[in-house]
Amino acid sequence: MAFGFGVGDILLLTNMIAKTIGDIHTAPKELRELADRVESVEISLQSINELAHDQTAIELQNLQNVARLKERVRKVLVELHDVVVKYRDNEGRVNSFNRVKYGIWDKRGVEGLMVKLKERTDDLTTYLIIQIWRSSNQIRPLVDRVLAHACQREGYLKVSSPVQNANIGRRPHSNKDVDLKAAVSDLVDQVQAAMKHVLQAEQPSDPTLMPDQENVSIERELETQLGLAGVSAAVISTLVEGISEQRNQLAHPEDFDPVSYTGGKRPMEVPKGWIMVVDSYNEVRSIIAQIYLELFRVWTVNNSDEWLFNRVESAGIQVETDFSRQSLRSQSRPLVKGGNAPESAALRAAAGKESFLQSEEKNDILARVAKHRSRGIDYWHFRHYEYMLCFDSSVYEALTALAECCKTRYTKIILLGDIRLKDAAATLHVDETTKLVNSIKDGITSFLRQEYHWERPPLPMKDGPFRTKQIVLPRINTRLDPSDKEVKLNEISLRTDCRIRVTDERFDSQLLSITGRREAVPFAVSLLRETLA
Repeated sequence: MAFGFGVGDILLLTNMIAKTIGDIHTAPKELRELADRVESVEISLQSINELAHDQTAIELQNLQNVARLKERVRKVLVELHDVVVKYRDNEGRVNSFNRVKYGIWDKRGVEGLMVKLKERTDDLTTYLIIQIWRSSNQIRPLVDRVLAHACQREGYLKVSSPVQNANIGRRPHSNKDVDLKAAVSDLVDQVQAAMKHVLQAEQPSDPTLMPDQENVSIERELETQLGLAGVSAAVISTLVEGISEQRNQLAHPEDFDPVSYTGGKRPMEVPKGWIMVVDSYNEVRSIIAQIYLELFRVWTVNNSDEWLFNRVESAGIQVETDFSRQSLRSQSRPLVKGGNAPESAALRAAAGKESFLQSEEKNDILARVAKHRSRGIDYWHFRHYEYMLCFDSSVYEALTALAECCKTRYTKIILLGDIRLKDAAATLHVDETTKLVNSIKDGITSFLRQEYHWERPPLPMKDGPFRTKQIVLPRINTRLDPSDKEVKLNEISLRTDCRIRVTDERFDSQLLSITGRREAVPFAVSLLRETLA
């Protein structure tokens, strides 16, 4: 559970509101619009929940403030839900009298609640962004970037290093020469201190106040503290813009994934969907299937430069989430906590001995998937993942039941076969492991041929005309803003003649896949690490 508290309960509320409206026959336009707006808030909360997945990212003394901000969001959603429910009669309809009542009494109140909901969601998001910046040592690169932007804004001459313009980040206090490196260090300390004050300050706990009655927001409080610390207006403005950009990315993840940078030499690719592989506990079958999907994707791109699909993830239907706990109450099998590493036997089985897949690319994929931790199914998965693949009828039926609980869903659930070997791979004999891997591989191959018209590449992975290197970078990255990052990636693609594909690994990191000629890929990777890491 993220940050020791999670936002799963308020995500359930947003889903409940949207589903309640969806279930109302002839719902008025105003209520349908309300459902759409609640769903947009829901996406931000989904991103927050994923982004905050690592509990170690937050300082313990700040947990109370995080819980308070979360509770403020939940209170507004409860009020919205109460408004929606009272307009549905016993037959699930909104009669003419209720329509009139809504228009006279509650429409304006709902608008006020939506304003409040956005402000409180922004507060929670801003708080977590600041926390992650501090805990992931991103303040120094953030200050460098902010100084560079502030220099341009204030009309200062652009120089090779933002450090040389550090003195504009501080208000003049002396006619003496200022040591520029010390000035940057001082500015970093000032930003750190202001952020720490905002994170640890005790905020008012009354969740009933309307937006115009509330004290200053987290963002405005940060502006105040930076000003009191002597930070210039240009730096403060640029820093706040960075927070706003980050919030926008969290609210609209579909706008940022996937992206393919080609340096203008080849046409951009059409997005081809996300895939989720699901078994019982996300430790064996789903891990093996995820590895083979990634292997087949790289094998194909090394032969043809064709990217089969985008994000690939795995999950377990019996791994507990707030959504599964509420939706699978009637099942007899108990849910288990997530966060477990893949079974070592599953990783050894997936490593295999197929000569056509042996390569550095395979080693990279195995190492990355080994860091995966078991997770459960959330309802938003049914909106974002085009396919959910499973291995036996019990998982298929449970997934179908979960899908029925979602108002908006686009996922196609596919049963790959009756692969019923239990998820305790450590107890499997060699013959059983081989049978398991072959069955899963056959199911994946059949799926790719059916849904993607895939054909077996002619050359082994390491002998194709292209090679691929994958690196993982944090999604919260203060070194470059999104527009600068796009420019840099296109420049590197053009300079090296490599295609750079960017997809999300969950919501907290991004996977960069660099494909090009054998001799060009290492150079492109070195440029990317220098620019982005």
